[in-house]
Amino acid sequence: MAGGGTTLFDVIVVGGGHAACEAALAAARMGAETLLLTANLDTIALMPCNPSIGGPAKGHLVREIDALGGAMAEVTDRTAIQIRTLNSSKGPAVQAIRAQCDKRLYAMTMKEVLEEQDRLTLRQELVTDLPLDLGGSAPRVREVVTQAGNRYRCRAAVLTTGTFLRARMIAGGTVAAGGRAGEGPANELSAALGALGFRLRRLKTGTPPRIDARSIDFGLTTPQPGSPTPLWFSHAGTWGEVAPIVRAPLPIYPQAGAGDWRTQMCCYLIHTNEAAHEQIRANIDRAPMYDGTIEGVGPRYCPSIEDKVVRFPQKGAHQLFLEPEGWRTSEVYVQGANTSLPHDVQWALLRAIPALRGVAITRFGYAVEYDAVDVGELTPTLEAKRVGGLFCAGQVNGTSGYEEAAGQGLVAGVNAARHAAGAAPVILRRDQGYLGVMIDDLVTQEFVEPYRMLTSRVEYRLLLRGDNADLRLTPLAYDLGLVSRERYERARAKETGRDATLAALAATRLTDSGATQAALAAAGLAPLGGACSALDLLRRPHAEWAQVAAFLTAHVPPPGGLPSWAIPATVAEQVMVEAQYAHYIDTQRAQVRRLATMEGRAIPRDFAFAALPNLRAEAREKLLAIRPATLGQAGRIAGVTPSDLAGLLVALERHERVPSAE
Repeated sequence: MAGGGTTLFDVIVVGGGHAACEAALAAARMGAETLLLTANLDTIALMPCNPSIGGPAKGHLVREIDALGGAMAEVTDRTAIQIRTLNSSKGPAVQAIRAQCDKRLYAMTMKEVLEEQDRLTLRQELVTDLPLDLGGSAPRVREVVTQAGNRYRCRAAVLTTGTFLRARMIAGGTVAAGGRAGEGPANELSAALGALGFRLRRLKTGTPPRIDARSIDFGLTTPQPGSPTPLWFSHAGTWGEVAPIVRAPLPIYPQAGAGDWRTQMCCYLIHTNEAAHEQIRANIDRAPMYDGTIEGVGPRYCPSIEDKVVRFPQKGAHQLFLEPEGWRTSEVYVQGANTSLPHDVQWALLRAIPALRGVAITRFGYAVEYDAVDVGELTPTLEAKRVGGLFCAGQVNGTSGYEEAAGQGLVAGVNAARHAAGAAPVILRRDQGYLGVMIDDLVTQEFVEPYRMLTSRVEYRLLLRGDNADLRLTPLAYDLGLVSRERYERARAKETGRDATLAALAATRLTDSGATQAALAAAGLAPLGGACSALDLLRRPHAEWAQVAAFLTAHVPPPGGLPSWAIPATVAEQVMVEAQYAHYIDTQRAQVRRLATMEGRAIPRDFAFAALPNLRAEAREKLLAIRPATLGQAGRIAGVTPSDLAGLLVALERHERVPSAE
């Protein structure tokens, strides 16, 4: 397409990380002419920290991104060197998939996806300014300006600047400007946001050393193999439509068998010890986190190794995972050891661990300190309150993690495309998905540290499982133009099959006759204590669908409406969960219905909170800063009490009774 100054794009995405990729793809797939501007096209979708995707709560986000037509899940399935289920001994609400990816292969594959997307242009330029259109009732974004002086006009823009705003890298006494090793900061863009009035806060993240696999004594580690049974993040993978990209691993890595469904690599568990901790304690006065060099607040749930040793002095050991960074590299990521300690201390603490006594460090760990947009600057659509048409996604919003960034990017891309087309925005509710919970948290809660998605933040966990993400969100994605008719029909067929099977099970009556008891025994099921339905049989402890289906197939034909008891595995999974957790699922659905009134009660954007005398000063201050979109959202703001909410409801009702000036 034509260069800057002459071309009008519907949407411009600034950045090249995981948020940018999903934002650009979503906007383009919805028909918006989209431009992605990034400082370096060779680092698109780079994993500067751990090359892993998923885990508790994060895995749910990835499944939802996939259900909405995003690319992260399928690219992960194609480039994973290992995949496994975490929390497998727990209930379905908290089970999560986690994959270790080939770092370079993931980035290359995602870049290919972007390059093949219609209506999407990629260009390598550093954005430095966001001139506004001041002609209307409120300022609006109208173009972006690059360091080279090129100007690109747009109807909407998405900022996904990651950790680059006024960024600096820190290790011991060494401080250098940059958002990650080898890449400079975006100081001018940070200054531009400040000039527009954005409240910015200072945050910190970190990365651990990388080490050479040839210097590890693997005999002193505990292998962590991948899943022996097929696992996929993407729904296309569960349909058999994803071909993994596999390379022969370097022979330096001991391999542990993980089934024959795909080639996988091992990860390895080790532990720190008192000798390593002593190296940290003896040099804590040189740690930038403790000597005043670092000002930003780091992530609570991913602390540095020095922070763990200081905060938990009673612990004699901390887990570290040695995770290969790809099929054909000797570099290994030391998960759990992110640090900004001086280089000599990093050497000493690692070599105090038996498996790493002869370790060779290939890249030292360091911290990154950067600017992020403050809570209260964004609406639930991820649009900036003070600049129309400007959306923000990813670490610029104060989050941590690739998955959180990708999810925000997708939502921001959707709403940027809708804004450019003059269509109504899309707001995901807390009962619709983990994405809805995350965004609602970001625009209502006060976080001093980088936000991380946690299962415990989600009040409707049983309704928002990873296994039903397509049922919840693919119909919306189809309406938005993000997925094909075929994908929509597959989700509908899965839902229809679940409902038909549950109805058939409930309608099938079983007696405790001798023939029934014999058939149960043949299927490996305990005898009946009396007449019951087939659904009751499935709800018994330790019952499995394969056993119940075998018994029913041999003994009881299905009632009308269900052709056969032989159903797809994805449908059987839904039937099992719905049957065995029916009481808890029904309870959560009832809670959603009760709260629907508050969630649907809109608050006008210009509502006069300051004029409400019955609100406490703290509540008034928080409501003015955040300006919630609904009554339900107002109730989740820290500092707003139930009595404040009652007063706000009265004021809203009074406001709605007053006829407009028109």
